[in-house]
Amino acid sequence: MRNGFFPLFTKGRVLKKESVEYLRDFPYDLASLAHEDYSDGILFGFSIRSSGEENCIYVSKGALKYHGDIIVVPGNTFEMTEYGEFLFTKLVIGKCSETQDKKILPMELKIGRSEARAANEIELGRFCLNSGAILRCEYDSFSDLRTPENTLDITHVPYAGYEAPTLHPRVLKEYAQAVLAYSQDPADTAFALMCLNAGVVHKSSIQWHIARKTDRRYEEYTLPVLYEKLEELLPQSGIKKRERQRGRGPSIV
Repeated sequence: MRNGFFPLFTKGRVLKKESVEYLRDFPYDLASLAHEDYSDGILFGFSIRSSGEENCIYVSKGALKYHGDIIVVPGNTFEMTEYGEFLFTKLVIGKCSETQDKKILPMELKIGRSEARAANEIELGRFCLNSGAILRCEYDSFSDLRTPENTLDITHVPYAGYEAPTLHPRVLKEYAQAVLAYSQDPADTAFALMCLNAGVVHKSSIQWHIARKTDRRYEEYTLPVLYEKLEELLPQSGIKKRERQRGRGPSIV
């Protein structure tokens, strides 16, 4: 119910303007309030995988926050024409324009050699695919997130977080699984369970975790460096998951 108003769509009644406005505004208002204190960045979706079509990459639809607006972008399929070099998947946001009837903010999904550097570009993932290979989106270890060939690298992807962009939730879940396999430290367990259960882990929480584990002062890091700092906390991060699941390897002190 929005402002104590809830339209009743009953047979024989005329559809009124205020009822249509309610249907238009309520979902958007709810999403905006839920992410009011969040930074710009991805909220949901934009998964990348090899398409069912030969030599194609599919980027699913997704939602992001950009300059205070919540925007849903349709997915797209891209034909692969370049192999053996790093390609960057990114969302390019155009200039906003308005008419009497609507506000238009152009969005374009792209895959190419140029990295997302401009303020109106958001990276969705990067990879180096060999001809005939299928893009791999499952990881054998935390270090495997940065495997250069035929593997989707999501360690640079900015997710919307409290006041600042944060790491992709999948990165934190991979870290949590590695921690739970090795560490007996209750603080590690608490942080790992938060990573597994929370939709998004805010950047400040990750940086405090690193500060406590390294016994150093709190510092701000870029997202790629944040991933590297987490990797440094896992001396056995190169061990594959199937070995971790058998309980091999020493505990992290």
